[in-house]
Order: sequence, then C-alpha cells, then structure tokens
Amino acid sequence: MYRLMIVDDEPLTREYLKRYFQSCGGDWEVAAEAMDGSEAWELLQSRPVDVVITDIKMPVMNGLDLCKLVSERYPHMKLVILSGYDEFSFAREAIQYGVHDYLLKPIVKENLDETVRRIAADLDKARHEDLALRTLRSLSNDTTSQVIKHFLKAAVAENELEIKTLYPLMYRLNLSLIEAEGAVMMLDLDMHHLLHSSVPVSDVALFRFILHQVAGEIVQQEGLGTAFLDEHQQVCCLIAGDNEEEIRQRSSVLHEKTGNFMRQNTNWTVTSALGSAEDDVLKMHQSYYQARRAMYCRLLAGGDRLYVYAEQQPLLRRVGELEQSVASIQSVLLDGTELAPSLTVGGLVDLMEKRDGESIFRYGVLVIQHLAEIRQLQLRDSQQGEAAQLALAKLKNAVLSHPEDFSKEKAVSLLVEIVNLFRAANRVPDDEVRNEKSIVEQAKDYICSHYSEPLSLAHIAEKVGVSTAYLSNLFHKQMNESYIKFLTRVRMEQAARLLKLNPPEKVYDVARKVGYISVKHFSHVFKQYYGTPPGEYANPKS
Repeated sequence: MYRLMIVDDEPLTREYLKRYFQSCGGDWEVAAEAMDGSEAWELLQSRPVDVVITDIKMPVMNGLDLCKLVSERYPHMKLVILSGYDEFSFAREAIQYGVHDYLLKPIVKENLDETVRRIAADLDKARHEDLALRTLRSLSNDTTSQVIKHFLKAAVAENELEIKTLYPLMYRLNLSLIEAEGAVMMLDLDMHHLLHSSVPVSDVALFRFILHQVAGEIVQQEGLGTAFLDEHQQVCCLIAGDNEEEIRQRSSVLHEKTGNFMRQNTNWTVTSALGSAEDDVLKMHQSYYQARRAMYCRLLAGGDRLYVYAEQQPLLRRVGELEQSVASIQSVLLDGTELAPSLTVGGLVDLMEKRDGESIFRYGVLVIQHLAEIRQLQLRDSQQGEAAQLALAKLKNAVLSHPEDFSKEKAVSLLVEIVNLFRAANRVPDDEVRNEKSIVEQAKDYICSHYSEPLSLAHIAEKVGVSTAYLSNLFHKQMNESYIKFLTRVRMEQAARLLKLNPPEKVYDVARKVGYISVKHFSHVFKQYYGTPPGEYANPKS
C-alpha cells in the first residue's frame, strides 16, 4: 500500500482526489490532508508518506516552498504539483526540487491515471531495490569481498553486462575501491620450473591457486588493495595509493613477499607486472592490459622480477612484435584456415634470440596460454582447461626428449601441433548501423541528465540501444575523448558550480551530488582537474 498526502486550499480539489484514490482499490491510502504548505510540513514530521500531491498557489506557505523542504529532508518522497495554465513557469521551477510530475487544473482523469501508474511503478522499483540492498548489507564480509572481486574481474575484462549489474551495487553499498589512484598488478608463476621438475602438468592449477591465496593474504595484511582472478584465472591485484610512487612501492612489497614465500615453500619463482595508475575504477581495464603487455618482458629479459609498464619502453618495442605474432596465431584459431599455422608460428620462431629447449618451452607456454584464452571465450566450460593441459604436456615431453637446440623447422612443427590442439570456430556478430551523430548525442544527453548516478559504458549503451564496443569507438571518433573523460568533465563542471554558490555547498554534499562515493576520491579528481582542492576553490584565499 502507498501512503499519500493531499495539499490544496480548495476543498473540492481535495475531495475529488480523495475519492479518486479510494476508487483505486487497496493500493492507495490518503494518510493526511492539508490546506497549505505549512500545515503539510508539520503533519509530515509525524506522518511520513510515499507521495505528496500539492497545489502551487496557497496561503501561508506555497507549494514551491513545500517541495523545497520535502526534497531536502525527504529526498525519496515523490512529489506531484497541481498548477493552472498561468502557473506553468512555477511548475518548471519546481522541477529543480525533485518534483516527479505535474498536473494541470482542472484535473483530467486520464492524465491523473498515467501519473499514478508511473509513480506506483517507481515506488515498486524503489522498494524492491531497497529490500535487495538491505539483504546485501546483512551479508558477511566474505560475501561483500566476493562482490568486489567479481566487479574487478568484470571491470578489467570490460564485461559490460556484469559491470552494469555490479557497479550500481558497489555504489549503493558505499564500496569505494580507490581513494585517489589505483593500478592493476598481475602475478604469474614462471613456468620454466615445470620443465626441470617432477611436478605433473595437472598440478599447475594447484600452484596457481596457492599463488592467489598467498597474494590475497599479503594484500589484506599489508592493506595494499584487493586481490582477484581475471577471466583467465590469472592472479591480479588492484593496488591503491595516493600517487604513482606509492603504488609502485606497494607493488614492490607485494612482489617481494609473494615471491619469497613461493620460492621458499614451493620452489616456484614469480614474475609480476604493473600497469598504469588510473583515477577511476572504470578505467582499470587500461592498467590491466598494460600489465599484460609488461608480462611479455620476461620472455626477453627473464622472470622472477617486477616489470613496471612505464619503465619498460625499450623492451615494449620488442613486445609489440611478440604481440603481433601471438595475435596472428590466435587468428588462426578463429578463422580455421589450414595453411596459416605454419606461417604465423614461423613469425614467432623468428623472434627468438635462441632456440634451445628452454626458450622453445617459454614461447610455447606463451602460445598455449593465449590460445587457451580464446578457447575459453568460445566454449565457456572446462574443455579449454583440458586442451591447455594436453598441449602443455606435449610441449614438455617434446622439449625433454630433444633438449638440444631446435632447428627452425622442428620448432615450427612442434608449435603448429600445439595450435592444432586448439583449432575451433568463432563467430562475431555485426553491429547494427545507425546514425552515428545521433547515437553520440543521445549518449551525451543521458550523461548530462544522470551524471549524479553510477554510470558505466554498458549502462549508457543499453539506454541508447547499441553495443558497448560500438559506443566506445563511436564516442572516441565523434568527441575525441572517452566517455569517462566526458563524464568526469560534466561532473567537475557541476561540482564547480555548486561550490561557487553563495553560500557554497559542503564538499561532502557536492561529492555525492556529482556521483562520488568517497570525498577523498572526489577531492583528488577535482584537484587534478582544476589545480586546487574543492575546499579552497569554494573559499579562495584573499
């Protein structure tokens, strides 16, 4: 049942509305009536309702003043105003106070019906969301931790469907993962240990699990950030800090402590890679892909160390060639052509500085890992793990059987066999063609209207009716900036406007009104954007 208050100085209007809602069955209850805004405000202190329907022109306190008070004190309460044709300018002014709808006098029943239907739908949605939120807040800390890890997994993979579900949830649970900046760090076992030990291939997954648990415990104990697994079961950590240098130091601590534990207890060594520092959790996919690139460096300069993307530019030029070769091999898996494997694998073999058994094994592991990722995306089940284990066992046996230097032909033949274990088909649907400018304008309009809410690219793409990837590319093409930069600009401009009011709004209130959970995070972004903290911007020193 929805509780309603009617506020109007005309008895006939109050009586009409009361009879109307009584005819709606048991869904609505007229909990209170008032002749002006002052009386209504007094009643609301003791009789909270779901909806207030109020006239604009009334004695003592008019409807606009009542709406302002209600919006400030009871922001979740729905407001509907009644106005005559000559009062339309007042109705427009009331919109800034969160008025849900307005009705013209004399009231037309069909218009009232439509307004009531919309309000009831909104109230139902709000109640269901509130119930879900209260249920989630009652869950354990472990469950909340799993929500965070699932969100990070989705964020770095740009899984917009899950981001669309989890990001608003994170926002409503006040789960801020970074206060200023954060970067993704990737950790991986150095697989050459497998070549020279009696560890069975099937146990690699076990040691990766141990690596994940160890990294997670160290991250938690040291307060470094959050450990999680990406969609390929690769160990990753979101390292948070106030700046790049602090993030770099924290990453070194994690790498050293994790590596020492694994070396002393399992004989495995660990290589880590750190991506760029970002100021928004929705940009962590950029840091993640840089960490993935930096991880290639161990093929060129050895493992058992931490590679920081920003510090590896000379090596990264060679990494680019490796990426192209691996991408070519992955394309073989996607298009299924028969002649391509030997050509693409040959290109990778040409990049090897030497072709001894250990080098062949390292590069073969790289191929297996990337083909397993493609296979995983195609099958979404355990078959990809079985294919990877079979390929890894074949690679190990072949290298141990012929530990001497490989000829190019022999190396190519072995890696082609590996590729053929993963051959599968893949289909990628085409995006629908629509007016590009119109799509971007719709996206911009939606951002400008909803900047105070948790907005992800997936959510915006759904609203304008296109795919996430298509909207991302289109936004860059039309605007020469990403959607997240545009959103940040809108939020910062609105924040500056609120801070310049007389008197200025409090920084805490401004942060919430422009879509930030954490005041510290908001202040960090604001200072980067305007060059001064929000407090000083609101009250500049004379």
